[in-house]
Amino acid sequence: MLASERHQQILRLLDERGSLRTVDLAQEFSVTDETVRRDLQLLADGHHLTRTHGGATCLNGRPKLQSFAERRGIRVEQKSAIAKAALSLIEPGRTYAFDSSTTSFELVRSLPDLSYRVVTNAYAVIDHLIRLDHVELISTGGRYHQKTQTFVGSDSVSALRRFNINTAFVSCVGLDAKRGASEAFEEQAGFKQVLVDMADDVVLLADSRKLGKCSEYFFGETRCFSRVITDLAADVGILDQLRDCGCEVIIAE
Repeated sequence: MLASERHQQILRLLDERGSLRTVDLAQEFSVTDETVRRDLQLLADGHHLTRTHGGATCLNGRPKLQSFAERRGIRVEQKSAIAKAALSLIEPGRTYAFDSSTTSFELVRSLPDLSYRVVTNAYAVIDHLIRLDHVELISTGGRYHQKTQTFVGSDSVSALRRFNINTAFVSCVGLDAKRGASEAFEEQAGFKQVLVDMADDVVLLADSRKLGKCSEYFFGETRCFSRVITDLAADVGILDQLRDCGCEVIIAE
C-alpha cells in the first residue's frame, strides 16, 4: 500500500471511530509503529487530525456520523457472514426486534416469509419486510432521521415499550468487554438501551473491527448480550473476555 493510500485509510478510520492508536494502525496496515507515527505527523501538519499520546483523534474529537448508505458499503462480506450465522435463531411464532444497523439489515434481507412478528425503528427494515406476506410488521414510528434512516424520539421509545420482545438483534459502533456496547448517535443509543433492557434475549452482531473499541454513547453492558456473533478475524483475547462476561461467542465463517 502506498503512503498516500494509507493516509486516506487513516482518515476514513478516524471518521468512523473518532480516535486511533498507533499500535492498532501498525497492525492493521502491517507496518512499523514508526511508519504510522510519521503518517500521523504528516496528516497533523496538514491539519487533517490532532496528534495525541500514542495515536490521533479527529480535529473535533468526535467521529463523523455516517449515513446508512455509507455504512452499507463497509465490510460487506463480514456482515453477510454474520447475518447467515444469525439466521438459524429465527423461528415462527416469536417476536423479534431489529435496530437500524446495516448488519441487522443484512439479516433482515435473508429472513424467511414465516409467521412471526418484527418490531423495528428502521426504515430499511420496514421497506424490505413490507413485501412479505406472513410477517407481522410493526413500526415504532417517531421522528424520522434522514441520515441514519431511523425513527427516533420519545414516541419511538414509548411504542417500543408496549411489546413483549423475545429476541432483539442489534449492532454497535464499538464493543468493549468492560464497558459494553456503544453508539455514535445519542438518540439511537437511547433507543437501543431500552430495547436491551426489555428484550428477553439480545444478540449483538458485531464484526471484528468493532471489538475492543468504544464510541460516544454506551447502551448496554456486555453481560446483557446472550450472544455475540462476529467474524473470523476477531481477536482471541477479546473473545475470551466476552466469554468471561457470560456471552456465548459465535464465529461466522
